[in-house]
Amino acid sequence: IHLNPGNYTVWHFRRVVLEALDADLLLEMHFVDQIAESNPKNYQVWHHKRWLAEKIGPDAANSEHDFTRKILAMDAKNYHAWSHRQWVLQALGGWESELQYCNQLLEEDVFNNSAWNQRYLVVTRSPILGGLAAMRDSEVDYTVEAIMVNPQNESPWRYLRGLYKDDNNLLVADNRISDACLKVLNKDWTCVFALSFLLDLLRMGLQPSDELKGTIEAMENSDPETGHADIAVAVCSILQKCDPLRINYWSWYQTTLSS
Repeated sequence: IHLNPGNYTVWHFRRVVLEALDADLLLEMHFVDQIAESNPKNYQVWHHKRWLAEKIGPDAANSEHDFTRKILAMDAKNYHAWSHRQWVLQALGGWESELQYCNQLLEEDVFNNSAWNQRYLVVTRSPILGGLAAMRDSEVDYTVEAIMVNPQNESPWRYLRGLYKDDNNLLVADNRISDACLKVLNKDWTCVFALSFLLDLLRMGLQPSDELKGTIEAMENSDPETGHADIAVAVCSILQKCDPLRINYWSWYQTTLSS
């Protein structure tokens, strides 16, 4: 294993030997942790850790969370560490401090999309928080605040959509969402994330306020070649200029609005 920690045959045989000897699995976990620190992206190592944690049971939860924290401090987007951490939460527990851990990671780096993904898992799966419906209101406030800090960060925009999964009517009815789009566009009318989110809201049935209409009209008036009575078509037209890499997509999208 020291020569080749990716040798899955040796790892399999090691598990056979451990079971035959009824070995101390806590000592084995210490051994594999040392290997994992030097090889944090090795599939076989993480598979062996999961096998050990399953054998040890809930008593392994805290130490496994501590270990993944250590790995993620070195590489905040290590897929293996995140996958293992999520499995430990769901199989062995340890939800109590997980939302605070997500807060900490996002305070350190609000662009950490892995932390946003973990936060969504906690909000929707934690057995102690009450589920998405119970957490939605406070999470919307948290996410809108993150958007205001840096509107060009795609992660909170994506997270915001997830908070209203399968409930478009509730999304449209929440004025905080359209207000956030408006505030961002008043500061930076080229923000693609705000424009595309607003477009989806309009497509879902949002009735734009006079202030929002005025903002979009002002954005269009900056270009004499544009001018559309339908606000959704106007936003789509603006997106074709602000997001040239996807101009064909926005052109197609506009045809669906016209039809």
